[in-house]
Amino acid sequence: MKVVIIGGDAAGMSAASQAKRQKPDLDVIVFERGDYISYAACGIPYLVGGAVLHLEDLLELSPEEATGKRGIDLRLRHRVTAIDTTGRKVTVEADGKRFDESYDRLLIATGARGNTMGIDTARYPSLFTMQDLYDADRITRFISERAPKRVAVIGGGYIGLEAAESFAMRGIETVLAHRRPDLHRSFEKEISDIILRKLEEKGVLLKMGFSFTGIEDRGGALGIIGGGETIEADGAVLAVGALPNSELAADAGIPLGANGAIRVNEYQETGVEAVYAAGDCATSMVSTFGLETHSPLALKANKQGLIAGMNMAGMKEPFAGVLNSAVTKVFDLGVARTGLSFGEAEKLGLDPEKTLVKSRDRARYYPGSSPLTSLVIVGKKDRRLLGAQMAGELSAVKRIDVYAAAIFNRMTIDGLFDLDLAYAPPFSPVYDPVLLAARVARKK
Repeated sequence: MKVVIIGGDAAGMSAASQAKRQKPDLDVIVFERGDYISYAACGIPYLVGGAVLHLEDLLELSPEEATGKRGIDLRLRHRVTAIDTTGRKVTVEADGKRFDESYDRLLIATGARGNTMGIDTARYPSLFTMQDLYDADRITRFISERAPKRVAVIGGGYIGLEAAESFAMRGIETVLAHRRPDLHRSFEKEISDIILRKLEEKGVLLKMGFSFTGIEDRGGALGIIGGGETIEADGAVLAVGALPNSELAADAGIPLGANGAIRVNEYQETGVEAVYAAGDCATSMVSTFGLETHSPLALKANKQGLIAGMNMAGMKEPFAGVLNSAVTKVFDLGVARTGLSFGEAEKLGLDPEKTLVKSRDRARYYPGSSPLTSLVIVGKKDRRLLGAQMAGELSAVKRIDVYAAAIFNRMTIDGLFDLDLAYAPPFSPVYDPVLLAARVARKK
């Protein structure tokens, strides 16, 4: 049996490796349009900021390992231009030639791209997205060759925050512009306020309520236009979200879902027989809430790829979905979230209420004790935990994983309080911040 995979990054290579592991005699072909496979895109901001020294450090799997050790037929610089689901074949272009490759099972793992809002970034050499290694290479060369004095970051989500930190860590004056008075809606206002204070403390210039509309060339500099105001900078990063690379699927008549991503079921199957999709080009469900989402996050991409590989090899393994759990750093501030936002819970008719609790991450008297803010979202009627967010010291906010486990298992706020969490002064107060938040919330 022949398995063809379009895309050689996280989902694609996870699927290829898993399919070969399950059935070593499978003929697994991976078509990758570029030069890189299986790289750590989440490390790009830290390469730009100087914490990671070399682009090569972000490479997780070499082509030689993929072919030699894993037995995958990897074909770099091969672009798939069409899918024929009736004839079960794909059209491929490479070295100026075109050919068809048949398949028994097909996986689309084409990833996502930075949203450029219709702007032709090729016209502006100092305008970037921060999505892949090609972006990383362009940005690092721009910094070393141009020595910019000022850079603007457009967008208040995870990538925008990480990009702003990266440039500021390089000593470059950094402007963060965002269309809302608060950051991205995935952050509750209470957490957004903490992040904004940290950015200001670290010298990032904030332009909130800035309705970005376009870019103009100003003789080597850029003019970032929005709402009758223009920000001038030597360079800029568009961090206004990611768009799924789903055009191949759409052209082949494969149904799309949330945000234009390829709609899949829990087995990563699309609406067309023998065609699967996984990773940043595919949808997923928010675990236990039945909400379809497009969630371009690294763990989800790798998990979906693994499960697609197993199922293409003949198994029947479901993907449990996502809670959009995420953690990031903004200088020395850790920020984390999981589950539904308050707005999402309202739209689902879950009658939510939120509780904000300020505590310490360790015993008050223990050296290094730091403030920690916890926010929990609970259904008023059934007392079910719906979402949680945290801001504080970097390692402290990894407690978000406790909330993620509780939400996944449909726990109530009372059940969360009942957990027997470990205690010692170097690690937490007697009432861990998770338990304290539950204790306060359950009184409502």
